[in-house]
Amino acid sequence: MVMLDEAKKEIQSGGGLKDFGVCVDGSGGYSIYEVTKETDVFDSLNKWKSHVDFDVRQVLTAQQLIDTRKGPPPSTEGEIAKQ
Repeated sequence: MVMLDEAKKEIQSGGGLKDFGVCVDGSGGYSIYEVTKETDVFDSLNKWKSHVDFDVRQVLTAQQLIDTRKGPPPSTEGEIAKQ
C-alpha cells in the first residue's frame, strides 16, 4: 500500500504523474506522465524501480497526430520581402 499511497500523493501534488492503475489480475499496470523533459521521466521511474519493472513508451495525443498529419508550415524561404 505504501507504493499506492506515494503514487496518489504524486498525482495530487501536480507533478508529472497524471494517472496510475493496475490490472485486476496483478499482471501489470500503467502510469501516465506529462513532462517537458525525458530526464524528468527517468527521475520518477528511478524512484519506483525497486517496486516494479517498466516498459516505457512515449505516446502522442490525438491532437498531436492531427498536427503531424498536416505537415510542417509552408516555407517562406526564397520569398522576396515587399517594401
